[in-house]
Amino acid sequence: MADSGNRVSGDGWHECAGHLHMHTVHSDGTGTYDDLRRAARQAGLQFIVVTDHNVLMLGEEGYQDGLLVLTGVEVNDPERQPQGNHLLCLGVVDNPAAHAPDSQRLIDAVQAQGGVAFLAHPIERNSTMMQATHPWHDWEVSGYQGLELWNYMAELRQYASSWPRAVAVAYLPALFSTGPLPEMLARWDELTRQRPVVAISGSDAHAFNFRMGPLRRVVYPYDYCLRTVNVHILTPGPLTGDVLADRTAVYGALAAGHCWTGYDMIGDTKGFRFAARSGGREAIMGDTLVADGPVRLEVTLPGRAELRIVHNGQEKHVTTAHTHCFVALEPGVYRVEAWRQAWLKPRGWIFSNPIYVR
Repeated sequence: MADSGNRVSGDGWHECAGHLHMHTVHSDGTGTYDDLRRAARQAGLQFIVVTDHNVLMLGEEGYQDGLLVLTGVEVNDPERQPQGNHLLCLGVVDNPAAHAPDSQRLIDAVQAQGGVAFLAHPIERNSTMMQATHPWHDWEVSGYQGLELWNYMAELRQYASSWPRAVAVAYLPALFSTGPLPEMLARWDELTRQRPVVAISGSDAHAFNFRMGPLRRVVYPYDYCLRTVNVHILTPGPLTGDVLADRTAVYGALAAGHCWTGYDMIGDTKGFRFAARSGGREAIMGDTLVADGPVRLEVTLPGRAELRIVHNGQEKHVTTAHTHCFVALEPGVYRVEAWRQAWLKPRGWIFSNPIYVR
């Protein structure tokens, strides 16, 4: 969260699209960094953050053909029962995995080296065919920047209620996915009423090899996953091509909440904006705005969609629009959702980070 002060930026922000949370052969994925780079370029992304389990591959960081590759680590304790408490540790230079048995010490270790910590797939649903889940258990911890609002693979697990449905989910995942779990949205809204909590999202791509009898398939290959749930960030200036400077810019935007989740598979979310104005002050996603009279919430969507303005976890206003202005008369936490029809049902398209009106 950043305090907007008296800044009035117009729209001087620079947007970059990236993908978070993916795995390679260095942990439990089946592909290489080259496979991920190829998939990211095909998806038109500007950056990716690879997060192998308990392995930090800093030597893979850098630019290649205009794509910025960053490496974090998804830390978990393999001995923990029940399993869970996976933490995405980004921006770290020393692997904090030794602290995995103690969630608070792990978060503190990430903070101590200037990293950013996000709870990975904190709420999950299982199904008859996929019963294992890895939720977050230790909700009393503090100091983490945010959480993973929408984990694409974790969402799909709930639909595998029988072998025929499991095969359908493996072959036609886009027909099933609709958005973040409602209970995940509710928990996030509860947390943001207490303090700023940033939402990020990712696919959790592994490119698993699926076998059932004569059926063989790579389930959710990288070139598919990196076109699904992306994170778009806003930075004060464009990425420069300097790895260290751009690494700082990407992680700074994520930590500040200057970002949104975009389900780019059903429509490119490039160009989305959510800002608030009051008097001579302006705030964007992640910022706190100290109101000076009524607050104008201004939303620009990349295309026409159902727009939902959520205030303190409750839907405050719903309309169908391309651009919209809503006057907020109360303080609180405001965020935006956009939903579109795709494959015969409404699906979550855009989930903004909140603006905190004081």
